[in-house]
Amino acid sequence: MRELDALDEKIFGLLAENGRMPNLEVAARVGVSEKTVRQRIRRLIERDGMRVVATLDREAPRSRLIVLARVEPGQRFVVADRLASLPQVDEVHLATGAYELIVLGSFDSDSDALEFYVRHVEQGPGIEESLSTHVVETITRGTATRPDRFEQFDEQASRASGMSELLDLACDVATASLGADRVHVATGNIGPVDSTRSPWPSTMRWRGLSSRYVEEIRVKGQAEGVVLPNIVKHNQHVFVADARTDPLFRSVTDLVQSEGFHSWLGMPVCSGGDRRGTLCLYWDTVITYREDLVRQAQELADILGKHLPRYASESSDASPAPA
Repeated sequence: MRELDALDEKIFGLLAENGRMPNLEVAARVGVSEKTVRQRIRRLIERDGMRVVATLDREAPRSRLIVLARVEPGQRFVVADRLASLPQVDEVHLATGAYELIVLGSFDSDSDALEFYVRHVEQGPGIEESLSTHVVETITRGTATRPDRFEQFDEQASRASGMSELLDLACDVATASLGADRVHVATGNIGPVDSTRSPWPSTMRWRGLSSRYVEEIRVKGQAEGVVLPNIVKHNQHVFVADARTDPLFRSVTDLVQSEGFHSWLGMPVCSGGDRRGTLCLYWDTVITYREDLVRQAQELADILGKHLPRYASESSDASPAPA
């Protein structure tokens, strides 16, 4: 593209602010005739590739998903066209390297994002392998530095005497700093056991939940493959605005209602690149998805994962935390 002269820059700037600005108004603002503006706009479009587009001011999507896909030989463009035609997909990038496609999608909820991934990517034709991850926050130069909210937790965790004390600290921070009404933290095998993973101590601690609820969720999760195995399988967070109506909790709706909570957020807890547990937060009212909340929960989960290896040799302990 050629370098624009001063007049073209002024015309382009005005149209970038308001693509419907009449040529007469543009001419008056830049100090030339309407004919000159009309000619310049035509040249900007035909020679320089300028486009005047329409946009809508919308609320930011509540869930954003990035998918890396490796496709079958000769299927790169077929799969790219299929995914790009779906209304949830914002962009499909053709790429080199281990994965041929990078897909960015926007969804009303994490549940919708997960359903999209399973239906159109995992089960979609032409895709051999894929990875997915939620976008928690977009970092720019203006947001690159922020205070550490969990510095005190990090320090206390480094002095914990055992796994149970470490998880109790995490429960305390989750309720005090993240505003959760209830919390459940677990390490070890959650959901279907993966025999390829190295052994890891199984420990659970919780606040505000009944022992009956914790046990039934554990049993149902292993037997029926409800929401926790989804976190385990995809190694990413899931936010549910109302567990009483969300399809991810359909098999345990009665149990959720008897327990009395609505919103739910589950985070993987990782150590050394492997998932070693989960952090689950519960709210008694319906709350809306917030990127800052997910980011803070992720920070807490990351610090917890950092300290888990110190207790890898401990024996199992599934006792509840004090109320």
